[in-house]
Amino acid sequence: MKQKSNFYKRAAFFIAFFIAINYPSTSTLAQSTPINYTGWYGYDAYHPFQEGKPWGLWIESYWIRNHVITDKNALFARAGLNYNLNSGNRITAGIAYQYNYPYDEASKPYNWPDYRLFQQYLIRLPQKKGMWQFRFRIEERWLGRKSDPTSNTFDYYQYETSVIPMVKKSFLLGDRFYAIAYEEVWLLFTTPDRILDQSRTYAGLGMHLDKEKEWHFELGYMYQPNFTGSPDTNEKSRINNALRVTLTSDAPFRKKKKE
Repeated sequence: MKQKSNFYKRAAFFIAFFIAINYPSTSTLAQSTPINYTGWYGYDAYHPFQEGKPWGLWIESYWIRNHVITDKNALFARAGLNYNLNSGNRITAGIAYQYNYPYDEASKPYNWPDYRLFQQYLIRLPQKKGMWQFRFRIEERWLGRKSDPTSNTFDYYQYETSVIPMVKKSFLLGDRFYAIAYEEVWLLFTTPDRILDQSRTYAGLGMHLDKEKEWHFELGYMYQPNFTGSPDTNEKSRINNALRVTLTSDAPFRKKKKE
């Protein structure tokens, strides 16, 4: 009973602290930028091809909605080939695709695709009661653009290079539950007028769904200010307050044969 009580106390403190540090910036920016309440519903998994072997497949997909769930926002999918080093760190490279819909005053006035290649290195540092993770990602992106919103074709694909570092910390809250927090910053190096594109600050709770702890359910909140301004959107940026609901896994496609 005492362990369960400690779990609820830690979870409540974790959520209250996160809201407190983000509320001032949200209320200040709300005066001049569109504020959205979005929902991210997805699957995020690293699947080794065989248990105990270094090669694996990373899959990430999200159904992103505006007004939490009622309206369109975007569709996203990522797949990459992963190599697990002896240290526990991971090297991954692959492709990603996002299809975007206009959903606020800062949106492009048409649907548009975002094609990507990515390469990343993930450092994993296990701790007694959790884990630190440091990820360094580079993305090459091709964004569909057109001058006439009613046209069925795109005039060109705008190229961008993004560098996306992330710091993530997990906290054990007993044998079955855990908490997660991370900060991710998107930096642009092909646009002369700005470097900072957006940031994502996340806090959530997770639950192991099986005895092997290979399948997990995570629920959390993400604060996502976007600093992009362009003539197409009247130089407006945006803030997204996102509910994130994710099924995650690191289950191998093939288990070791029992001797």
